[in-house]
Amino acid sequence: MSNISQCKDLSERGDLCESLHMYLKPIARINISVPIPPTMRVAGSTISTWEIMDKIRELILPDEFVFLRLLKSAGELYRFEGELESKAIARSCLTRLDNALIRMETTGHEFRLRAADAKLPYPTRTEWETFFRESKGMNETKPGERADTIHVEGLPIRWFQAKQNPMQAVQAAAAAIGPTGLPLSSTNSSIDDKENKPSIEILQQVFAVFGEIRCCDIPILDPYRLLNGTNVPIQQDTTFDAYIQYNEYIGFVKAMDACRNMKLMLIDDTNTAYTASIKVDFDRTRHLSDRMIKKRRIEQMKTTEMNKLKQADTQRLKDEDERRREIERLRIELQDAEAEDIVGSKDITKDTRRRQREEKRRLKRLERKRQHEEKTLAMKIAIEERKMLIAHRKLESMRLLEELFNRVKVQIAQEELNKKERELQEQRLRGMDIETTNNNPTNNNSTPFMPTQSTTPKEYKPLNTSNNNKDMIEAQLNELRKEFYQKDETIDDILRKRTTILDRKVF
Repeated sequence: MSNISQCKDLSERGDLCESLHMYLKPIARINISVPIPPTMRVAGSTISTWEIMDKIRELILPDEFVFLRLLKSAGELYRFEGELESKAIARSCLTRLDNALIRMETTGHEFRLRAADAKLPYPTRTEWETFFRESKGMNETKPGERADTIHVEGLPIRWFQAKQNPMQAVQAAAAAIGPTGLPLSSTNSSIDDKENKPSIEILQQVFAVFGEIRCCDIPILDPYRLLNGTNVPIQQDTTFDAYIQYNEYIGFVKAMDACRNMKLMLIDDTNTAYTASIKVDFDRTRHLSDRMIKKRRIEQMKTTEMNKLKQADTQRLKDEDERRREIERLRIELQDAEAEDIVGSKDITKDTRRRQREEKRRLKRLERKRQHEEKTLAMKIAIEERKMLIAHRKLESMRLLEELFNRVKVQIAQEELNKKERELQEQRLRGMDIETTNNNPTNNNSTPFMPTQSTTPKEYKPLNTSNNNKDMIEAQLNELRKEFYQKDETIDDILRKRTTILDRKVF
């Protein structure tokens, strides 16, 4: 049900969002009571409330009620509630209605009216402070679990829709028309669904005047919550609910104080004003707390997966149905073809049937021959692959042995060279000892404390002890090194020489 009404008095409006032509207007409501005297309380008798309402409307002329409704109907009292354009008009109507006397034309009874300002229910600062202080499981250090979120109900959807530019409107209209020039129902429904949604950006722009907004949530924008029915009221065509969370407590307080006993007013492009009754309250369900946001996200993921599974099952059933229909169609065609063959087989001669049998036998022979050739070819390929594998392994073994023998050859040659170097070094040392003995002959009497030694000299091989002989030895040693580094012998020759290397002489 729509709560939008046209407004003619713009005198008491307050600024909300000037760029979007949205304002706040005070609610002017009065309560009118009609007490029934005891003498008129007859069992079974009724009084026409419509007649009483007509009399009340006549008393406030030329002013008019925005609406007038019955709140309480009892045997001793009738109470009505009426809303007027402004507070000034409401005060004027109160003076005219209070203690006024009305006369019922149908019964002739007279009633005295009592009128007073209506007290509208709205939460106070004490209420929300007490609620968050005494509620269990609330943590004032976490957003959503403290006084920082307002819950607004009854916001008109059309007032918060994003405006399309002319090009987008033309494209949407072109998409709504089918190739035959007729409108497409499915396209129209999708476009209507898209257009009949409020914009969260516009909602933030309107309520950001009270303070910096941390986050907003519009439940009807989430189709999964509409499917599950969790924390979402019944979907309406004209209004929606919203949760607005502020970063600071002062923004929350300003929003609550500004919306106290207020209506939302919009002035359109034709300078016509409309008002909508909204209900503002602080969030009592921790709707925008991190825990609840995470819970809704998990539920959304679960619903998405369930929808995917349902779509997969639906597609599978559809495919199976199509497959069954295709099999049934082929079966019917096969039966028709067999029936035609049976009817036409009466005209086939014996020669024709014999040729058909021979053709079948020939095809079977060809098929067996082809299978035999395929098996033979596959066997040959397997044998060749086995041979190639064995040859490859042999080649790898030969390369490995060759590398091993080369390393042994180098090691043996190095050992032989080191041994010959040691022999040459020993010969050089012996030559130096002989030269020293010749230059300093032994004298037995000069050292009385030394024991007497034999004067018989040891026999040594004659060596050239001059500097020229030293140079020759060095040259022979270098030639020997080059010979062992440059020679190319097989491993058998090296092993054969190794057995007789002790008997060989360098010079």
